[in-house]
Amino acid sequence: MEPRIATTPITWGFVGNNRWGIDLPRERILSEIAEIGFVAIEAGVSGFLPEDGFEAKIILENYGLAAVSGPVSFVIHKQASRQDALESVRKAGSRLLDMGGEVLITVPKPGSMQAGGRLEDDGWKELCDGLDAVEELCRSMGLMQALHPHVGSLVETKEDMQRVMESSSCGWCLDTAHIASGDLDPESFIQMAGDRINLVHIKDLNLDLGRKMVRHEVDFDTAIAQRVFVPLGEGDLDLSAIIPLLPKSVWWVLEQDQAIDRVPDAGLGPVNDAAASLDILQGLLGSISG
Repeated sequence: MEPRIATTPITWGFVGNNRWGIDLPRERILSEIAEIGFVAIEAGVSGFLPEDGFEAKIILENYGLAAVSGPVSFVIHKQASRQDALESVRKAGSRLLDMGGEVLITVPKPGSMQAGGRLEDDGWKELCDGLDAVEELCRSMGLMQALHPHVGSLVETKEDMQRVMESSSCGWCLDTAHIASGDLDPESFIQMAGDRINLVHIKDLNLDLGRKMVRHEVDFDTAIAQRVFVPLGEGDLDLSAIIPLLPKSVWWVLEQDQAIDRVPDAGLGPVNDAAASLDILQGLLGSISG
């Protein structure tokens, strides 16, 4: 079985509100995604596609693309914000379904906690109970949840991932770079999460910088500016050892969060990084199947 491969607008630097420099035009991003051979895409951050899911689906179809997943973030470790969090899940999930997607990527935010702050035992219980409520809601809607370990969220480190896996039944996103930054290897992640892995993010990175990012010695935007994430094969991950371990029954999303500081000439810029990563991935898959 060959995995289904998608990509995401953040590989083209689109993060919204020109936060990292320049958000390239949607039309350019979608046309380049299609030109290099992708047929599927993550919905991206708010502002990339219309809020109306059916309208967004039509736009993607004009480029021969289908939506497979999309993100939502929330504060769910406090009872006072639980219903608002679930409502944001319901809204994002409905939009994703209208687009034809199937995997809702969830990111539990720390809310008023300081960066790098740690939950107490009761906070962990509330978080895990909340993620279970999200899991139940997603399943009732016909969606899969993929909890994304991510710097700046409540699930950053190896210990965070282990704790949530033990205490919640939620589905997971295996992001090769973020779990490595949190000091967890893919094999251990897979052993713990098993068939609860509903999505894979394939990315490479400068591992030392990634770990500094998770330790909050370098903030996320600064790490992005310093190219913490790089095309596949240019970073520190042993992709030839990782790729055979990954579940092939779920979507694999090629992702490289990066900052774009100027509009590149046609045929240049992030499209080259994405094409190089796709070539590397296909080569690795070919060597395994061969």
